[in-house]
Amino acid sequence: MAEKGGNTEKLRYDFPTEAVLEIWMDKLDRWHRVTSMVFRSYDGPRQYRQPIQQPKHGMSFSDVPMRTVNFTDGPVYMSLTNREVYYKNTQKIIDSTKSLEFRKKSGSRE
Repeated sequence: MAEKGGNTEKLRYDFPTEAVLEIWMDKLDRWHRVTSMVFRSYDGPRQYRQPIQQPKHGMSFSDVPMRTVNFTDGPVYMSLTNREVYYKNTQKIIDSTKSLEFRKKSGSRE
């Protein structure tokens, strides 16, 4: 029987992944919506927004009240790992050797 190779570690998500996840980017001068993988590894200001209540039948989604939670003090993890790093506000995604290997294999972001 072959051993399983690759990612066997379950990644930690210390925030609600179904929320609207946003990171602040100075170069864009605005909040930017991202995936949960980017959000957990971003070393910069982060926030998420969640609806306070479900929209009622016929209600516009733009009218749904939302609560915003500042998550800048939350843990920052190296990409694709559960290794926590210190917050330095570099406004970059913290890469790990694992993520760099995957990027090299896929040929993306070169």
